[in-house]
Amino acid sequence: MEGCFRYNLKMNAHAGTDIFRVMGRKMLVHYHRPAGPEGRRFPAVLFLHGFPGSEKSIDIQRALMARGIASVAPSFLGAWGSGGKYRFTTLPAQAAAALSAAKRLEFVDPRRVALFGFSMGGWAALNAAAREPGLRAIVAVAPAGGAEMIGPHTLEFITSLSRPLNAIAPRALAADFRKAVAAGDPARAARRIKAPLLLVHGDADETIPLAVSRRIAKSAGGRVRLVIERGASHDFLDRRARLTRLCADFLARSLSARTASAGTS
Repeated sequence: MEGCFRYNLKMNAHAGTDIFRVMGRKMLVHYHRPAGPEGRRFPAVLFLHGFPGSEKSIDIQRALMARGIASVAPSFLGAWGSGGKYRFTTLPAQAAAALSAAKRLEFVDPRRVALFGFSMGGWAALNAAAREPGLRAIVAVAPAGGAEMIGPHTLEFITSLSRPLNAIAPRALAADFRKAVAAGDPARAARRIKAPLLLVHGDADETIPLAVSRRIAKSAGGRVRLVIERGASHDFLDRRARLTRLCADFLARSLSARTASAGTS
């Protein structure tokens, strides 16, 4: 009876690492693929880390995988194994290039893709999403802002946090940061986003003021929900379980074509 049956091989859920080529450099990419038949394409979320990027939001990625949603998490150039030098001004372009590459992965459904960004990754996600009309949803957790991010301690802040990265010289990187946030104000970018947008920010954030997310929400051009977490600091380390449920629920609804309700809570 050989050849009379076709087998639909079911693959277990698994995590792995891939390499993209972005701007002529190696970009290290971690991914989570849900369980399912070989050849199946899953809705997917591109995860963008912050600066320097020690928080990878793996808890949210794994919660999505359990719901049948893949995740693709690149390390920006100059960060955590990727080639090149770290620069703020190129982050949105890197995000767009990583998104295009992620859509070509054999397990990703290119018609059902969303963006997630934390901190500087949230800034990059909003700026990239403004140029990507086909996205199904965007989540920005404690996103960096625009001109309000520049102050007397900018150089000290950039110098301290850039130590784990392969970055340009601190003074040049600080100048690059000022240029990036001035030109890429996320509130201005949000006006062009029509996909459902979830903003999450703690009112005890010591790094990025809550006013940034309020301003983004006010100027957003589509459906937006701003969730203010009382007492939460920038990293949300004392309430990761709640953050995971909130983000995973929103992304699962959006990627299954349901709409998220607008408003502030």
